[in-house]
Amino acid sequence: MNKVVVHIWALTQKEIRQIVRDKSAFVLGVILPIILIFLFGFGISFDVKDIQLGIVKEKSSQWTNFYSQALGANQTFDVHFFTSQKQAMQALKDCEIEAILFFNAKEQAQLLIDGVDAPRATMLTNAVKQTIGNARAAHGDAELGVKVVHRIWFNESGESRWYIVPGLMVIILTMTGTVLTGLVIAREWERGTMEALLATPVTPFALIVSKILPYFILAMLGWIVCLVVALLIYGLPLRGGMWLITLSSVIYLVFCLGLGLMVSALTRSQFLSSQITILLSFLPALLLSGFIFDLRSAPQWANLLAHLLPPVYYLELLKVGFLTGGMNNLVVKNLIILTLFALLVFVVSVRLC
Repeated sequence: MNKVVVHIWALTQKEIRQIVRDKSAFVLGVILPIILIFLFGFGISFDVKDIQLGIVKEKSSQWTNFYSQALGANQTFDVHFFTSQKQAMQALKDCEIEAILFFNAKEQAQLLIDGVDAPRATMLTNAVKQTIGNARAAHGDAELGVKVVHRIWFNESGESRWYIVPGLMVIILTMTGTVLTGLVIAREWERGTMEALLATPVTPFALIVSKILPYFILAMLGWIVCLVVALLIYGLPLRGGMWLITLSSVIYLVFCLGLGLMVSALTRSQFLSSQITILLSFLPALLLSGFIFDLRSAPQWANLLAHLLPPVYYLELLKVGFLTGGMNNLVVKNLIILTLFALLVFVVSVRLC
C-alpha cells in the first residue's frame, strides 16, 4: 500500500510539472470556464423580450383601452397603435411588428402572429394572454368568476438565467473535465514514454489516479469560479445546500476525467482522442441533459437515451441544490447513479492501461 502511495505521489508530481510547462491545461481548466460562464450566462436567454406588438381598435371602449394600457405598461412589449387592420397587416408583412391584436366592435380580440420563429410565436402568445389575464384578475372582472393570483415557485424572478446557469455548469464541467484528460494517456503513447512507465513497478491503478488528481484540482478551480459567479453575479439562490452542489460536482467531475482517460487510453492518438471526447461529452451534455430541450417534450427514445447518460442526473441535482431544495429521494437516486458512472469509467480506464 505504501508503494502505491509513493508511486501515485511521484507520478502526480510528474504530471504537475507537465501542467506547469504546458500552459494550455491551465487555460482549459480555469480561463475557459470563466469565459464561458460570462459569455453564455449573459448571451443566452430564454426570456421573450422586446415584442413588437401592433394594436388595432375598431371601436374604442373602456375594456379595449384598459387592455391596451396593460399591454403598453408591460416592458415585454413595444406597442404600436394602428388606425386600421389593413395598415397593421402591411406592417406585419414588412416585419415592422411581430403580432397584431385586433379588437373588433363587439370587444372581441383576435391575435395574429408572425410564425416564422415558432418557439418565439408560442411565447409571444402566452405573454399576451398572461398580460390580459393578469389585468382582468387585478381588475376583478366579473366574467372570470374568481380572482386569480399566480405565484411562481422556485424562480420568483421569472428569469431564464436561473435555469440556464446550472445547465452551463454542466456543460463547462463536462468540457473541461474530458478535454483535460482526453490527451494525457495518448500523449504518453505518442511520445514513447508509456512503454517506459509500463516497464516500471507502477500499477495501472496508481497511473490512473496520478493522472486524475492534478487535473481534478485544476478543474475544481474553474468550477469554484463558476460557482462564485452564479451566486454573486447571477444571483442564484442556494436552497438545497452547498454540500449537494459540491458533492454532485465532485462525483461528476471524476466521471468526466475518467471518461477522458478512457478515450485517451483506448485511441492512443491525441487527434482521434480529442474528436471522440467532444462527441461523447459535449454533445450529450448540450443536447441530452435537458438544458436546451425539455426532455418531457422529447420523443420517448430520446428521453430514454438521455437517461442512459450522466449529464441529465447531474443537472437535476444542480437544480435541486440551487433552486428547489428537498426532493431527498431524487437526490439519493441521482447521487448513486452518478457514483456508478464514475466507478465504471474509472475501472475501464484502469483495465485499458
